[in-house]
Amino acid sequence: RKKGGASGKRAAAESDDESAGTANADFWWLSPELVQALETNQKSGKQSLLFLNRRGYANFLQCTDCGHVFRCSFCSVTLTLHLKRRDLRCHHCDYHMPFVERCPACGASALSGMGLGTEQIESALRRIFPGARIARMDRDTTRRRGSQLTLLQQWERGEIDILIGTQMITKGHDVSGVTLVGAVLADLSLNFPDFRAAERTFQLLSQVAGRSGRGESPGRVIIQTYAADHYAIRHLIDHDYKAFFDAEIEFRRALHYPPYSRLINLRFEGPKADKVEQRAQRVARALRALTAIPRSHSKLDVLGPAPAPIYKLRNRYRWQILLKGDRVSALQQLALAARATAPDSRSVRLQIDVDPYNML
Repeated sequence: RKKGGASGKRAAAESDDESAGTANADFWWLSPELVQALETNQKSGKQSLLFLNRRGYANFLQCTDCGHVFRCSFCSVTLTLHLKRRDLRCHHCDYHMPFVERCPACGASALSGMGLGTEQIESALRRIFPGARIARMDRDTTRRRGSQLTLLQQWERGEIDILIGTQMITKGHDVSGVTLVGAVLADLSLNFPDFRAAERTFQLLSQVAGRSGRGESPGRVIIQTYAADHYAIRHLIDHDYKAFFDAEIEFRRALHYPPYSRLINLRFEGPKADKVEQRAQRVARALRALTAIPRSHSKLDVLGPAPAPIYKLRNRYRWQILLKGDRVSALQQLALAARATAPDSRSVRLQIDVDPYNML
């Protein structure tokens, strides 16, 4: 796999804020280097891939007069603006509402889309490169049966100059004409409330970088990030998997996270917030009492309870307790005790997730 030299890759890991304040402030998220690289690649007849793991046009719609933000009625998240479909949509439960011109709170016509999604990137690139053949691959453009296959076939035949997409473009697509990959806001996944955030970021960006330079021509990868000094980004630029592992495993060891421990996540959910919280608090007290009794097994930690990162999902409120210990058998005993203390009812349901992969 042919890429540029290490020094060139280090230069590519520049902060997005360096591109702000340039001549074209409308496209603050596109650095001059990336724009120039896209133009050069198009003129040379090569293909380019732009990656952003956020679909839609903007992350949320806000009134700049009163500050009102459009939120989902069933989940504790904001509604994503989809400009092409003229609606606001929840990406968790699919609740949606029509796009409006005036703020429902104050009546002002001062609504502004905040944040960035693949739809906005596509729109901007069509303005910057009016002659380029541009396409977008995300869940919005591949809903119809066969649409994803059609798009991939066009991409493989070289009928698309620039492809913008989310995570679905990062795996299993070997297109020899792709010689440029750009990752926009590459550090977004570092901010997830999960101890695996750095590992997933390194893995995801390594996958998308691997789409470049798979043919005869050398490839180039440009990573745009606010966190250029983060060890996941630095070691990604150097293609140093071992150095990343060494840094990540030390972080896991210091905080006693897997593989130095095992985890079980206890998630309580129900339609009434107070009932869910009360059940979680009662179970946590019972489990702490059990772990206080001297035993022969290793030390166990009961963390929480606390509201889940997505506190309300599909009209159900959610609280979590995280069990951490060296032996999964001891953790399973605690989980069974939690089930006995709080059996499922109409008001609260307990989900037991051993070695949880998703903490949201």
